[in-house]
Amino acid sequence: MVKDPLATAKEWRAVAQAKKLSIRELIVEVTGRQSFIGTPHKVATLMNEFVQADGSDGFIIVPHITPGGLDEFANKVVPILQEWGVFRTEYRGTTLREHLGLPAVPRMQARSRALAV
Repeated sequence: MVKDPLATAKEWRAVAQAKKLSIRELIVEVTGRQSFIGTPHKVATLMNEFVQADGSDGFIIVPHITPGGLDEFANKVVPILQEWGVFRTEYRGTTLREHLGLPAVPRMQARSRALAV
């Protein structure tokens, strides 16, 4: 169900004014995000369960909310997910298109050949 955009804007404006929030703070406040808190194993378990239940096909890790937390996530949670076979251990190619399994655009193929010479 899609909410009325004008009603949403009015609601968000009221929240921002009442709490004296900047635009950035308002977006963080009003956009719901799943939070995973706990040990690396617990976080990996919760994330995997969420994906396996079709609750998500990916996550946005928000560095402005977890400063310094990305290193810990990458070093402790990702290896667990990789061990379980639910997170890639390598990429398919060197471009985003290749990572997604898409064919190269002909124009780009010609340019790549020209750059290789």
